[in-house]
Amino acid sequence: MKNYVIFAIDNDNDLHTVSKFLRHVDTQRALGNIKGTLKPCIGSYKGQMENSYIMRLDDFDLVVSGSGYVDNQESILLVEEGHRGVLYGTLLFSSISMKDQPLGILRAVPPERAMTHDGWTYRPDLDTYYVVV
Repeated sequence: MKNYVIFAIDNDNDLHTVSKFLRHVDTQRALGNIKGTLKPCIGSYKGQMENSYIMRLDDFDLVVSGSGYVDNQESILLVEEGHRGVLYGTLLFSSISMKDQPLGILRAVPPERAMTHDGWTYRPDLDTYYVVV
């Protein structure tokens, strides 16, 4: 069973930072250090739009979590596959003083419904919006 994370990087509006991050991940992929791929997303966290990414949790732990690109992120969204392929979302907080927060089931929804939520993710490669309810 593969688990995924959806996350944003620090300073994601700076083109140089984004380029360095993408180069870092691409280098790790070229070296054979990661098993999956990084996919860009667009999302909203607490009502604020941001660029984000989705990748396998094991790849994230190996090449992103200690890289310095997510040091100032409040949380990441863990997407876990459950019974019969149901996907569950849990916010994993970076602060040890905050307890991880299970959110519910990740569902594909129409864009109009996604926009009614404080948190949503759009996957351009799939042309699909997702929310956790």
